[in-house]
Amino acid sequence: MKLKADFLSKILYVIISLGLIVLTAVIIGLPWVMPIIFNESTFYSIVNHTSILVLLYLTGIPTWIILWMTKKLAENIIKREPFSDSSIFSLKFISICSIFVFICYLYTCVFLSATLGTITIAVGAFMVSLISTIIYKLVEVAVEIQRENELTI
Repeated sequence: MKLKADFLSKILYVIISLGLIVLTAVIIGLPWVMPIIFNESTFYSIVNHTSILVLLYLTGIPTWIILWMTKKLAENIIKREPFSDSSIFSLKFISICSIFVFICYLYTCVFLSATLGTITIAVGAFMVSLISTIIYKLVEVAVEIQRENELTI
């Protein structure tokens, strides 16, 4: 069972690393790629191009940070230190960044235009924030119990 967990952790680490590379390329190439993708779209002709680009940058950078922190979590699992201060910090940062993404897309739904995609991303970001906050609190309690255990022994 331990070998399977190590294998899955390493696969997660590789997938996240590839995701970081792809997301970095997308963030850098966004101004050139966006007109090509939305050239024939009626939505793109209605909405201000700059506001979409700003929204994608405002949410793309926190998403990159979320992936980076998830990579740090995978490193902690590979090192067999899942209950550490580094994990607590990473989970807290993931929660904060996903709340920021949620607020950006909620603003977009209310003030710009509520499409199914923006609603889905907003709900997804909220769920990520909720789950990461719960796991953050659980890991924080586990670290506290672990420290008390070490002091007892």
